[in-house]
Amino acid sequence: MARFLRNPLPPTSDYMVGCGVLGFLGDRVRTKNTNTSDRGASLVEFALVAPLLFLLLFGVIEFARLAHGFTTVWTAAREGARHVTTVGDSDGDGLPNYLDCDSIIEAALGNVAGMSLTAGDVGVVYDDLTGTPAADCDPVSPLPAPGPGSADIDSGFDITVQVTGTYDAIVPIISRFIDGIDLTSSQTRSIFKGVVGG
Repeated sequence: MARFLRNPLPPTSDYMVGCGVLGFLGDRVRTKNTNTSDRGASLVEFALVAPLLFLLLFGVIEFARLAHGFTTVWTAAREGARHVTTVGDSDGDGLPNYLDCDSIIEAALGNVAGMSLTAGDVGVVYDDLTGTPAADCDPVSPLPAPGPGSADIDSGFDITVQVTGTYDAIVPIISRFIDGIDLTSSQTRSIFKGVVGG
C-alpha cells in the first residue's frame, strides 16, 4: 500500500507525453489544428444556414408590416364611422357630421401612419332601413350625395365607411408573394338625428 501512495500512476508513455514541457506543447499544437478545422467547418455551416435565417428574419419583418397596414386601414375605417356618430358640426360648414362627406373622409385619414392613403381610398355609403344604398360621397356615383337638411337621410339609416389600401412590400424575394395585396376594411354605424342627452 505504501508503494501505491508513493507512485499513484504508472509511468506509461501516455502519462509521460502529457507531462512536462514537451507534452504540454504537443497538446497545444494538436488543439490548435483541431480548432482550425472546426472553425472552417463552422464557417461553411454558417454560409449555408445564413440565407435561410435572413429570409426568415426579413419575412417576419415583412409580415409585421402587412399586419400594420391592415391595422391602419381598419383604424381609418373605424375613425371615419365613429365621426359619423358624433353630434354637431366639427368643421363649421353648417352640415352635421353625419352628412359632411369631407369631414368623414378627413377623420378617416387623420390617423393614418405608414401608408399612403388618399380621399379616393375612402368610400362612404348611406343605406336605408331596407339595406338599399340611398346616397354616397362618391362624386361619380349615380347615387345622390347627402346634402344640407337631407330628407333622404333619416334616423336609423346605416352609414358604411370603407377604406381600401394597397400593401407595398420592400423585401425583393418576399415581395413576389405579398406585394400589391389590397387591404380593405368596412365599418358600419347607425345614424340618429337630433341632440343626444338634450
